[in-house]
Amino acid sequence: MTDESKAVLNPGEKVQPDVSKEEAGRLLQRLYGMSAIKVDELSSYDDKNFHIHVDTSNEVNLSENGYVLKILNSLDSKFPEAIEAQNRLILHVADRGICTSRPLPNLRNELWSLETLERSGDAKFIVRLFTYVPGKIFLGVRYSPSLVHSVGKLAGKMNAACSDFFDPAFSNYKRIWSLTEVPKLTKFVGCLKDVKKEEAVLKVVKEFDEYVVSNYSTLKKGMIHGDLSDNNILIKASSSLPGDYEVVGFLDFGDANEAYYVFEIAILICYVMINAGAEDDPIELGGHALAGYLSEFPLSVADLSVLKICIAGRLIQTLVLGAYTASMEPENAAYVLQTQARGWEQLFSLCARSDQEVFDSWDSVLKLYNLTFKFKESV
Repeated sequence: MTDESKAVLNPGEKVQPDVSKEEAGRLLQRLYGMSAIKVDELSSYDDKNFHIHVDTSNEVNLSENGYVLKILNSLDSKFPEAIEAQNRLILHVADRGICTSRPLPNLRNELWSLETLERSGDAKFIVRLFTYVPGKIFLGVRYSPSLVHSVGKLAGKMNAACSDFFDPAFSNYKRIWSLTEVPKLTKFVGCLKDVKKEEAVLKVVKEFDEYVVSNYSTLKKGMIHGDLSDNNILIKASSSLPGDYEVVGFLDFGDANEAYYVFEIAILICYVMINAGAEDDPIELGGHALAGYLSEFPLSVADLSVLKICIAGRLIQTLVLGAYTASMEPENAAYVLQTQARGWEQLFSLCARSDQEVFDSWDSVLKLYNLTFKFKESV
């Protein structure tokens, strides 16, 4: 069983592995018997991910799209039982029609191995290989209502596919990115060095404790992906709407956890709001994601009544942990700080709007799709 206190990041802890592209190629050869011909590092908060094209001249079964080699951070590498559970979850949802990268066996016919790295002393890191799914990540394109709706719809389908999945390894496995860990952000606010921002974070934490944590028993619970951010959503050019996109699938189940389904849609709406165009009302645009999600996976009034504060909770997570990670890993600052400017703007804007105003906006969007849901109990 996972020791929850050891599975959550603490201040001052640097966990990202130190791996070069050249070493990634050598790991691939040694563990999987494939010869790398091109290695590109992919962005990541805590892990090291590489898209590797391999020599297919002598092996017809190798993919010309390449593979993704993932070296987990030192913290998650201490919990192989949770990683095995992640692999089972990925295969579970993939078998139910959700497009995602699948883990592949190494030369020992295992889906992961614990390895020492060339520049990491005695520390050991879990290494896995995944199929590479071609497509474009949900970043740098216009978030049209139709695209956002389709992403929400697939998220709902995924949660429905997860509803019959249970693995005891997830029962006590929490990461600092789990939304249940929002109250622990008070340990990291010092990295903000801005009184106004610190006060805003502490206010959200207080409300999250009061309205979400205290009502966990009333919320719908199950397995969630836990990180439906723009970097983990795969899209392609739309076949029916020129200039638009449609969703392909979801990537990276590294933050999957047993939690509350309202967290899943809250996380997605958080990133929709951050990346909304200047011509869009971010809250209204998030309503299209909500409509898609609810059409596939309905939530109760108890869940929907805390959706706004859950979105605020994810906003402060990405803002505080982004600032903290940048202070610990300056070389990764460009990636981890990409949400900062728009994120603070959206946090202050969301907190300035009343619950009723936000609920009314979402209700109006739901009606466009002939959906009716209650956001609060009738008085």
